Amino acid sequence: MTVVIHHNPDCGTSRNVLAIIEASGETPVVIEYLEKGWTRPQLLALFAAADLT
Repeated sequence: MTVVIHHNPDCGTSRNVLAIIEASGETPVVIEYLEKGWTRPQLLALFAAADLT
């Protein structure tokens, strides 16, 4: 399983979650979403996963 985190390094919660993931022994794929942005398919997939329209 690959762990992916959409990360904001200026956000304390995001930094804490990243630290927890790394402390668990995982090496996550880190996507700094403020720099990269979101694509329409990514947003639609997130909405579908959350059962939102």
